[in-house]
Amino acid sequence: MRNFGFRSRDDNDDIIAKNAALYFDSDAAGKAMGCATPQTYLQHLNSIDPMIEVPDPAVFVARTSFLFRGLGALLQQQLHTARRWRKHANIALEMDGECVSHTLHSGDQ
Repeated sequence: MRNFGFRSRDDNDDIIAKNAALYFDSDAAGKAMGCATPQTYLQHLNSIDPMIEVPDPAVFVARTSFLFRGLGALLQQQLHTARRWRKHANIALEMDGECVSHTLHSGDQ
């Protein structure tokens, strides 16, 4: 995340990783903690180590992820957007000349 321009006040690896999961995949960890909404989970994370820099393109992707997950919630489906977008993200990275691992974890397809 730091390579993409994300910074937090205390540079806490765990909180940065949890923010990444919330922004780009799901809010399952927040729900497991008892947070009713992604907003309350984000507030919790920010109370520990607030993000001080989030790149604009990441905000766009995160908003799209939240939109899809919100639609999924209306349909009573827990969506993991990172798993759904992985194939397309890898293709985009390869086109940009980045080295990409093709190892898929179970359920990532």
